[in-house]
Amino acid sequence: MFERILVAIDGSLTADEAFDYALALAVARKARLHVLFVVDIPVAYVADADPFPFIEAMRLQGENIRKLAGERLKGAGVEGDVEIRELLPLGGDVSHQINLAAEEWHADVIVIGTHGRRGVRRLALGSVAENCVRQATRPVILIPGTKTQANDEVL
Repeated sequence: MFERILVAIDGSLTADEAFDYALALAVARKARLHVLFVVDIPVAYVADADPFPFIEAMRLQGENIRKLAGERLKGAGVEGDVEIRELLPLGGDVSHQINLAAEEWHADVIVIGTHGRRGVRRLALGSVAENCVRQATRPVILIPGTKTQANDEVL
C-alpha cells in the first residue's frame, strides 16, 4: 500500500518518534523513505538580532540530522534519502514545504509528529502538523509525542 513514505523531522523528541514509526513502516512494507528537515527560523527569534548565526545553527542541525538519519536508514536496510529545505526569507510556511516535498517526491503518505498543544500555546506557536493535514492531498499519519521535554508540555 505505502511504497514511498515521507517523514518530516525537526530534531525534537516527537519528531524522533515519527521517524521511528516511519522507519518501522518502511521496513514492514519494504518501502522507500524520504526524510525531510526544513530549516526555519521564526521571525520572533531574530527580530532584534542578526539572523545569520541562527540560520547557520539550523543548517548545522540539518547536516547532523542528515548524517544520523542516513545512518539509521542504512542500519535498517531501508532505501531512502534525506532532504534539507530552507525557508528564506525567514518565517515561511513549513507545512507547505512538507506537502510540496511530498508532491515532488510522489510520496504515498506523510508521517509527522504532533506535540498535541491546545489552547493558548497552540494559538501562539501554531501547529505545523495541523496545517500539514489541512493542506495535504495524500494521507497523513500523525504520531503523538509520548516522550516529553519541558518545552513540549501540554497546557
